[in-house]
Formats: sequence, C-alpha cells, structure tokens
Amino acid sequence: MLLALGLFLIGVVLAFHAWGGPSDAMLVPRIVLTLWCVIALAITLAELSRGSGLGSGSLSTLPVLMAAVLIAAIAVASLGFLIPSLPLVALTLWMFRLRRPLPLAVGTLVIAGGLWFLFHHVLLIRLPTLLNSGAL
Repeated sequence: MLLALGLFLIGVVLAFHAWGGPSDAMLVPRIVLTLWCVIALAITLAELSRGSGLGSGSLSTLPVLMAAVLIAAIAVASLGFLIPSLPLVALTLWMFRLRRPLPLAVGTLVIAGGLWFLFHHVLLIRLPTLLNSGAL
C-alpha cells in the first residue's frame, strides 16, 4: 500500500509540474500522468479495501512495475534508452511468469531492441542508444 501511495504522490507532483509547461508540448505527458495517478489511486484504494494495510509483506505486480517504469524513465536521461530498458523489460517478463533463462534473455533483447527500432526508424523519434556522453 505504501508503494502505491508513494507512486500516487510522485505522479501528482510530476503532473503539477507538467501543467506549467506549454500546452501543445505537454499534452501527452499530462494524459500519461493523469492515467498514472488514477491507476496508483485505484491500487491504493484496492489495497485499503482488501485490508492488507501497512503490515502486509507482499507486493502487487502493478505497483512494482510502476516503480520500475519510473526508475527507468529517470535513468534514460543519463544512461540512454537501451541500458534502463533492458532490466525493465526483463523484470516485466519475469513478473509475467516467463522464468526460463533463454526465452527471458531473447524476449528482453527482442522487445527492448524492437522498441528502440520502432522509435528510431519507424516513428523517427531519435532515442539515445547508449550513455548520453555524446558518443551516440
């Protein structure tokens, strides 16, 4: 419950800052952050109604994935796209019960590489491949 509540509060703070930017450029982030806050609030309310409260030691899948996405999104600014996306995709596949090592590794490489290819070559949105030190 604390994780879901923390994610909700982080989403509210980020949404507050997103509303201060230009309306055209910030439309998509505003929509994403609104959905983020709604999902985090729903998870918090579901955890409260379920009675798990603060003493529960188990974590739901969705708040853990939301936290991983938040960490990866912050890491993209300094590490590029591929380095944060590989562990994020691997964690997502692991949480969706893909536990065999070879399919997990291949799936991670295909999905993360495929996302980079989609953005870089199809949508023509240039994502940094590696570290943002000017190398790529």
